[in-house]
Amino acid sequence: AMACLSCASSFWKRGWTHHDNASSVVQIKDDQQSYLESLITTNLLPSMQRFHNGEEAQELFGYLNSLLASPFEQQQQQPTATTTTTSMQQRQYTAAMSASFLSLLVGEFTGGNSSARYNLPVEFHRLCHHLFESGSSNDGSAVVSSVNDKKSGLDATLHCSMTALSSLVGYILNSTATSSSTAVFQDESLLELGSCIIDVTCDVLSWEFGAGASKWDFSSGSNRKGNNHNRVLLRPPQRWKQVLINPEFLGAMFQMYTAVRVGRGGGGGGEDSSSRSGLIMGKRGRLAHLLRQLLLQLSSIAGGPIFADENERGAYAGFLLDGCLNEMESILKEQQQHGQLPEGSIASDLLSAEIVDLCTILSRLTTNFRIQVLSQLPSFPRFLTALCTMGQWLLESNLAECQSVEGDVECMEGLDWRNDAIAQILQCSDAMGDDYWLASGTGGQEAATASQALASMLAPLYGPYCMCRVRMSCLEEHYMTREAAELDEIREEISAFGLEEEMASAASLGRLHVLASMTTLAGMFQQCMPRLMALFEGAGTGGEMLSPDMAALLEEARMLLLCAGHLLTDDCVGETPAIPESVVRACQPGRGGAESDSWTASILT
Repeated sequence: AMACLSCASSFWKRGWTHHDNASSVVQIKDDQQSYLESLITTNLLPSMQRFHNGEEAQELFGYLNSLLASPFEQQQQQPTATTTTTSMQQRQYTAAMSASFLSLLVGEFTGGNSSARYNLPVEFHRLCHHLFESGSSNDGSAVVSSVNDKKSGLDATLHCSMTALSSLVGYILNSTATSSSTAVFQDESLLELGSCIIDVTCDVLSWEFGAGASKWDFSSGSNRKGNNHNRVLLRPPQRWKQVLINPEFLGAMFQMYTAVRVGRGGGGGGEDSSSRSGLIMGKRGRLAHLLRQLLLQLSSIAGGPIFADENERGAYAGFLLDGCLNEMESILKEQQQHGQLPEGSIASDLLSAEIVDLCTILSRLTTNFRIQVLSQLPSFPRFLTALCTMGQWLLESNLAECQSVEGDVECMEGLDWRNDAIAQILQCSDAMGDDYWLASGTGGQEAATASQALASMLAPLYGPYCMCRVRMSCLEEHYMTREAAELDEIREEISAFGLEEEMASAASLGRLHVLASMTTLAGMFQQCMPRLMALFEGAGTGGEMLSPDMAALLEEARMLLLCAGHLLTDDCVGETPAIPESVVRACQPGRGGAESDSWTASILT
């Protein structure tokens, strides 16, 4: 079915343009396509929907819009027989295929790998991309128009997807408000339909407006979806403002996500052993994941004509931030009350993906709206507290699992996703701490207040990070020495490179409050140095085998030196060596006094 839809989307792209000057662009012969259509409709599908010349795209999107709306119109009526339920499932399947076709259609005009197989010049793809985006073009010599001059294909696709999304949200929220709240999430067809609708919405929002010539380099072999979904910032046109910059729309998305997300009960009360329950939870988890991807894209909308002013931009950021914090605080509350879920269960896998996605959304909000905007929001203290609490819980969970496997990190099931979430939290602190508005001192009292909030609410995470990270490295080194295991050169280089990046990000976190961070490291050095000196004094003339305890102690000293080195210095390759500004400010008179001298002396000794 998907192959047929892909073929159909390709035909639509080939016939999307009309040309008054045939010499300017390659023209697809109408008689060949008409012959193919007549052959299909006469011999294979006599009931196939046909679109009349001149209004093809308008009729196409109207037809798809009716198919997408059909399931929700029928679901408002109570089924009275099995045949009605079967008919409903067929409508849901047809609507899901319609949404998939829209996604494929957008993909054809976006310009992915499939464009290279058209055997048509690059100008044709550029023209199709422009016409699908804007609806018409006039290059001065030849008037080129889309098959739909009244509305661009991209706008029409957005209209279809948002209308279907509105119907989906309304149906789910109405169902969860009644006694059928659990039954609605047992409908596999509805969950699949919802995923398809959100997927096409994400594809539309990922559109690259005003794409240049470099976009049509087919030799790179890049994947369309990967390229679009990895774009950091989105710049939709002003005409989309009423649809996207809308508090009701954002509120509905978060309400739907709260209803859809698979909580600790898994939506079925621990039914992971049931194959059907596992399938339902998987589809429901995929729908929740796509909703988070939609929220991530909404968090990526950069400043521009879509925002009237900075106040509107700040209000938009605040709405998204509040919604994400509500979900993250709900997760933290569940963990505090009920403990951690066992790794490997479906509910645990879905929860781990949710935490990583939420941390990514918060990181994107930080990168996009910057601390100058976020620090003015009432929820800014909540934001910093949630980051610190979530980061500390993830670090402690990593350490606890590492202790349970006695340092064999290859057996840690939750290590990768926790490290991904921690990396996003460190990116948040990095983006805020190194922001020019904060570091340059030009922000005035507002910047000073924001800096104090970072030092008091987020910087305390540096202590748990150092302690957990150093302890895990010691356990890992103890295990490898005991088992005589060694990393190959390639894995060792990858590990060292990853550690350097991680330490650089963690240093930005520690520099939010340099004195407190150095006090933490000084305390850890004071605990390590007596044992290290005793080891050196008892080493004798050498030649003894390195025991696991010795290796762990040496690894502890190495990690502490790395933490201190990254905190106090920057990588100055190709630059004039200079002390980081945050360290200089911390050493100024009145910023630490005797405390500053004490931790400096601790490091030197």
